[in-house]
Formats: sequence, C-alpha cells, structure tokens
Amino acid sequence: MRRFIEPYGEHPRQFGEWFIPDGDRPPLVILVHGGYWRPVWRLDIEEASARELASHGFAVWSIEYRTYEFPWPTTMIDIATAIDQGVAEAARHGVDPSRRALLGHSAGGGLAAWASSRRGLPAQAPGADPAAPIFDLVVLHAPVACLALGSRDHLGDGAVDTFMGGRPEDVPERYAVTDPAALLPDPDARRVLLHGDADVEVPLAQSEAYLAHLRAHGMPAELTVMPGDGHYEILDPSSPVSQMRRDLLARTLLR
Repeated sequence: MRRFIEPYGEHPRQFGEWFIPDGDRPPLVILVHGGYWRPVWRLDIEEASARELASHGFAVWSIEYRTYEFPWPTTMIDIATAIDQGVAEAARHGVDPSRRALLGHSAGGGLAAWASSRRGLPAQAPGADPAAPIFDLVVLHAPVACLALGSRDHLGDGAVDTFMGGRPEDVPERYAVTDPAALLPDPDARRVLLHGDADVEVPLAQSEAYLAHLRAHGMPAELTVMPGDGHYEILDPSSPVSQMRRDLLARTLLR
C-alpha cells in the first residue's frame, strides 16, 4: 500500500491523505471524518478505517478540513475543494475515478450529504457546481444531516449553532444552502444511511428525517438501523457496521 499526504490548499488543514492499495486502478473512496466540526478532531480518527478499506482493494482519499474556529462557509469550501481534487487527481495516482463512493461519519456524514447536493445549489452558494462529482454510492453513518433539527435539539452542546454562526432564525440564508435537509439531492447516487439505535451523540431521528427528505425527492435511499450500536462503532474496522459498509462498497465498486 502507498500512503502519502497531498495538499489541496495553502492552509495547514487543507490536505488529504491517500491510502492506495497495490493492484491495477482500484476504485476511489472519499472519506470525511466527523467530530462536530470541532478543531480537536482530525482525520487520524479515520486512520484504522482507511487502512482497512485499502487492504480490501479500495483507494481511500481521507480529507482534512478547517473546522468551526473559521467562520462559515470555510468548511464547506474546503470540503468541495478536497472532493473535487480527489476525483481530479485520482487517475494520476493510478486510481479509477469512474468507480467512486463518498463516506462520512457524524458531522462528516452531514458534510458528505451536503457535498452530494452541490449540483442543485444556487449559483452563488458556497460549493455550488452544476458539474460536481456524482458518486455511485454515498454511505452516511449517524450523519448530522438535518442542521435545523440539530440546532433545535441542541446537538453537541450547541455545535450546530457554532458551526453555522447562529440559529436558523438568525442566519436562514446560511441554512438554506448548507442544511442537507433543505437541499435538492444530486440525482443518480445511491444513498445508504447506517445508524445505531443506542446513539446518544447523534440521535436516530437525524437519519430518519434525512431519509424522509431523500424519498420525498424520489431519491434511491435506505436506512439500516443497527440494534444496540452507539455512535463510534464505525471507527472500528472489526465491527459489524464496518463490515456492512465494506460489503456495500464491494458490491458497488469492485466490478
């Protein structure tokens, strides 16, 4: 396996890490870490998952980004730029970008959900791009994908309001172009939500509400509830939910 850092901007947190297995043109998996957008959490929390996915034949682009110590919409711009670069640079690294998936956990799941709605954003919105990458598969684990709901429920001790710079009634224009539950999802991608029913960090209601939003727009989407799981099992490659995610990736990309 080849493992190396690649910057996508000039700031120290604008970089990603590649985990590329041996073999001919492995498919691309882009991984977005969580942590309620707090600066203490970094992409190293996904290292075990990235290494394990690479060992199963997937080339992983694990991305770092600036968090809520920088004002909105810094994080969104970083996520869009990092994803675009991963897709654009994959072939140069011997990776097949025509087979690609997007994964996100927790707040990273919300960011991945937003990134899979960029084509429908208003032209002047941060990250808007009518030609943004569409993925064969988007897997969201315990995503913070309904920001207005998360603000109302005071998730993460008010992390949503800190990230957005206010409540929905304070900055409605920001929520309108950032909250995945307020956006038109990009077409075609298959979206799978995974969520533990014992999760006290991000309640199951987040995935249920986002699933209802996707289905209301006619998007192919499904939710698998993991009995007894909390919030962090996905970070353990040996967990049943990680195995389920690998199986989804294999069925979709290893063809």
